[in-house]
Amino acid sequence: MRTIATYLTSRRNLAGSGLALLAAALVVIDPVGPQGILLVVGFYLAGVVAVHGTPRVHRLGFDPMQVQRSLLKEIAAVAGRVPPDIWIRIQRIELTIRAEILPRLDCLPLGAPELYLVERTARDFLPTALETYLHLPGEYASPRGATAHQVLVDELDLLEAQMRGVAEVVHRGDMDRLLAHRRFLEDRFSRLDLSG
Repeated sequence: MRTIATYLTSRRNLAGSGLALLAAALVVIDPVGPQGILLVVGFYLAGVVAVHGTPRVHRLGFDPMQVQRSLLKEIAAVAGRVPPDIWIRIQRIELTIRAEILPRLDCLPLGAPELYLVERTARDFLPTALETYLHLPGEYASPRGATAHQVLVDELDLLEAQMRGVAEVVHRGDMDRLLAHRRFLEDRFSRLDLSG
């Protein structure tokens, strides 16, 4: 029932209905007989097809699959173009996000800053750091003496530490649920022992 109401108020239905009304007005102005029904239906379908549906917003504010795809795309883009120590850091960040965080995002409350960090790290912070590094000449150094390589290592270490922190929040949420379940079981079974 709710999906019908949602469709009736959707942009697709409104566009189709508007064009169908236009077709009905044309049929009234210049009667074409029974083909008028086909004209009205055709205009309605043209309106439905022409308008894209309202994009679904993920409850987290982003689609975890798109985050994972962004990470894989970035890894593919820099493969063979960065030194081994950089490559290892990138893989550790990706592994932490893919294996420890994304599958357990439901542990984080909606609007948690960790959600923002995960999404931005995968889709902005990491790609920006890598692309900026790759645009610089090999041993470019700042006036303070820091090489591009050193700066990128520092950035990747910071990103990795932040993702480890998010993973810790996720694990802590799982542990809290496990402890709450244990308390529930202890309470449940202690009542059974008293009544038994």
